[in-house]
Formats: sequence, structure tokens, C-alpha cells
Amino acid sequence: MLFSLNVMDEVEDRFGSLDKLTDALNGEGRMKNVRWLFTLLLNEGAADNEEPLTEKQVGKMIHGGNMAEIQNAIYKSFALGNRGTTEPPAEEDEEPDEDGDDSGGEGEEEGKNAQAGKEE
Repeated sequence: MLFSLNVMDEVEDRFGSLDKLTDALNGEGRMKNVRWLFTLLLNEGAADNEEPLTEKQVGKMIHGGNMAEIQNAIYKSFALGNRGTTEPPAEEDEEPDEDGDDSGGEGEEEGKNAQAGKEE
């Protein structure tokens, strides 16, 4: 799943603004909105040569037993797209990493999206 600028643009077109996303995923039309957004996120994160999923195919993956998990995955994807991490901002009392600082190691996987496109 990838919450990219392309997805943000689609969400704004559909709901008016990103601020309305939570209401759209919990209010009227919730099921259709979850299916639509989950499909969009999965297709955006897929490899370029992969066949895009349809909403009907994605709808078969979602059921009452995993709806909350799907919504949480959507919110985490949104957080990763906005902050570069699914975790909340770090507290001051973090332990230093191997090189003695607490800024995060070079080998960490999370946060790479946040660094992409930044000039050194």
C-alpha cells in the first residue's frame, strides 16, 4: 500500500479534502469508501507491471472480521505517507543507537519514504 501524492489527489477529488477522510471511513457510505480507498492504495503500491486490482476483487478480501484491521492499515499508510513512519513522533527519552546518537540508523527500513527526494 502506498499513500502517495496521487492518492491524496484522488481523496481530495472524492471527499473534498484529506480532513474528511476519517468521516468518510466511518460515516455514511463507509463500506464503499473503505473498498475504494483500499483498492486505490493497493494499486498505487503495486509494481508497475502488476495487473491492477478491481474494487470487486478487493471487496472479496474485506469482511466484518477484518474491517477494523483494514481501516487501521489505511490510517497507517496515511501516516507513513505524511510523516515517513507509522509510529508517532519519538519521545525525548529514546535510547541512542549503535553510533551513539538517537537520530535513527542508516540501515533502518522505516522512514525511507520521508527521506526520498530530500537533497543532502
